Order: sequence, then structure tokens, then C-alpha cells
Amino acid sequence: MSFVEMRRYRLKVGAADRWVKIYKEKGYEAQRKYLGEPVGYYTIGVGDLNDIIHMWRYDTLEERAAKRKALFEDPQWLEFVKEIAPLVETQENSILHSILDD
Repeated sequence: MSFVEMRRYRLKVGAADRWVKIYKEKGYEAQRKYLGEPVGYYTIGVGDLNDIIHMWRYDTLEERAAKRKALFEDPQWLEFVKEIAPLVETQENSILHSILDD
């Protein structure tokens, strides 16, 4: 069975472009080094315009925990988190599991 973690960040009004810029400059390479390529990383064009949604695939929840632990030990990632934190209003995380892997 595989798992996909979906993270949704509701940002302050007008902050999405700044988030994307900072993520491309500082966050993406650090995150990719530990988590691999995302399933997807999105801004929203219609609806909740201040949201960022990204998804990551894991084979097990233990793999997810180990990869995220390593990510949060990386100074480059911590610097990114510190810079984008003031842009965030709320965060929602969901763990989705595939019904087609069984």
C-alpha cells in the first residue's frame, strides 16, 4: 500500500507569489533531496486563491517519518521554514492511502 501526504497551506492575502519565489529559491532543492519529487505542487487559479497544495508519496508511514526527520535536520530547510512561516494563516495535512494497491 502506498500513501500520499497532502498538505494545504492557506496563506495571507497576496502571499502566494512570494511563497512560490521563496520555495523555488530555497525550499525545493532541500525538500527534494529528502522527499524525492513531489506528486504535485500547486497554487490555485480558481477558488481559494491564497492556497498552496503539495503532495508527497511514501511506501510506508515509517518511511515518511524518517524522511521528514532528516528534512528537519537540514539547515537550508529550516531557513526556508523560518522565512515562509509569517506568510501562513493555517495548515492542513492529510494522509491518503491508495485503494488500488491492495
